[in-house]
Amino acid sequence: MKIGIISDTHDHLENIKKAVDRFNKSGIDILIHAGDFCSPFVFRELNKLQPQCSRAYAVFGNNDGDKVLLTQNAGKFCSIQQGILKIQLEGRKIAVMHYPDIADELFRSGEFDIVIYGHTHRKRLDFSRGETSKRIILNPGSCAGYLTDSPTAAILDLEKMSADIISL
Repeated sequence: MKIGIISDTHDHLENIKKAVDRFNKSGIDILIHAGDFCSPFVFRELNKLQPQCSRAYAVFGNNDGDKVLLTQNAGKFCSIQQGILKIQLEGRKIAVMHYPDIADELFRSGEFDIVIYGHTHRKRLDFSRGETSKRIILNPGSCAGYLTDSPTAAILDLEKMSADIISL
């Protein structure tokens, strides 16, 4: 299973279109958004991942103001929640949140195979090998690219437990 990971889109529709195009070409099955959509209209682009990408999961970020309309526009395609999202896909425990301090704590706990976060706009991909398995902590950077001038996203392969940060 391939997962497209995106964060801090901040209404940058041109870069969201680029991410959607890359994700569609890569054949992702699931989308994860680590917060800061900003406006509900971003789903006009994110919905173009369907039907190939069957499901999306997301958390709210500090810049997501209209949570009601964001949730409505996400529809049945995307589940969005406040705080820490905990999901299990292909037997892997995944935690998604917006803030890095919480992400680091969850990663150190060893409870999750994969920890995903956003907020800093700085990409990060670290692996930790435990006694029985590899674990990943990942910040895909910012899709908007406003603070770094280098918009990025990520693709995670659950079967291989590998990830790549991609430039948009």
